[in-house]
Amino acid sequence: MSPPAHDDVDKGRAWIILMAVYSLVIFLSTTLYMNGLYLAVLVDLYHEDLTKTSMIGALNSALLNLMGPVVSVFVDIYSCRTCMFVGGILLSISYFASFFSKNINVYIFTIGIVGGIGNAFSAMPPSVFIAYNFEKWRNFTLSFKEVLVGVGMFIASPLLFWLIDTFGINGSFLIVSGINLQICVVSLICWPNSKERNLIKMKTKQTNRDHSTCKTICQNLKSSIKLSLILLKNRQLVLFMLSTLSWNFILSACSLHLPRYMVTRGFGDASVVSVMTVFSVSNTLGRLCAAATVGSGGIDSNILQIGMLGVLSFSTILFPLYGGWSYSAFVLAVLSGFYCGGPNALLTPITVGLIGIEKMSSGYGLLTFFSGIGVLTGPPVLGFVVLLGMFSSLMAFSKAYTPENTRIEIDVAQNDTVVTSTLLDDQEQ
Repeated sequence: MSPPAHDDVDKGRAWIILMAVYSLVIFLSTTLYMNGLYLAVLVDLYHEDLTKTSMIGALNSALLNLMGPVVSVFVDIYSCRTCMFVGGILLSISYFASFFSKNINVYIFTIGIVGGIGNAFSAMPPSVFIAYNFEKWRNFTLSFKEVLVGVGMFIASPLLFWLIDTFGINGSFLIVSGINLQICVVSLICWPNSKERNLIKMKTKQTNRDHSTCKTICQNLKSSIKLSLILLKNRQLVLFMLSTLSWNFILSACSLHLPRYMVTRGFGDASVVSVMTVFSVSNTLGRLCAAATVGSGGIDSNILQIGMLGVLSFSTILFPLYGGWSYSAFVLAVLSGFYCGGPNALLTPITVGLIGIEKMSSGYGLLTFFSGIGVLTGPPVLGFVVLLGMFSSLMAFSKAYTPENTRIEIDVAQNDTVVTSTLLDDQEQ
């Protein structure tokens, strides 16, 4: 006699598996948020075009989201556990292959494309897997998962600088490859529960057992596309996806270009680590505050999302007003980190509320696709703006709002924007 469909939801086994999933999230987010620091190091090491070099991190982060609809098909066929294992293998291979190369074009393929696909297979299933294993504690466990992403961000900066100083950039690739292999180990613990197995059977019951694996995948991909088109008729979901695209544009641009911006301002490695640490701590706090409010008796997730994104938009729009401050990068890191962290923690609970748990994998895959568009376009667009010197006009605008004893000097040379602030002596005034 088969067990009831929900006999292992919210039970002790689910909590043990949750610890494994949380460990996977920390491993994955630690390596994922090293991309911004890798950008600053690679630009100085190989002297390639900033826009071209930024494509490594942009593709790595964007494919994580753009592959969402494809990954959702594999989740429906093979389970979350299998997808997470495959993702760990691809991530490890991408950094291991980079160990043998010293070419930006190769890095774009290995870390950018192969690593990005690995990120997609590793990052999307944990949220779906947690949703399958919990019902009463679903919102809290999903939101707290996003808090651990902030912990990974906090670890990434000092760990990568230590690896590069000790083993060099190629040596760091080899060690990061080993870290990603831990994702495979953790994923083996995440055995599908009865609810996930029943949903897989229900979604594949119309597939002929005699069909080849390739045909099975094609048929399920066709079903997923049809379901995605149906979900696109949900106006609330469409607006939510467009909103997610917008703030992911800002988040990816800040996380990848903020270290480089600090270098152009004349700050050393210690300051770069500090500003990324501030960004990660602020992001973690934002996720934690949002996670603490979800659930019964808390603030409505939609209202909280709107409020946090409103403050985020003002903090970026008003950057020309405080961009001339010596520590403006730290101000931007605090504001963008905190108010981008909250919406991250609210993604899955809002999605479940809009479409239900039965359509979770397809809906979440569609949502991550829109996120990927923002992640992919953010860093190159900002790099292109800096390349054209458009950023200098923003800083010139901010000059009128700096103290009278401050002069802003802007020098655009060798495709880099260098901004310095010089105090004038009283005698010169």
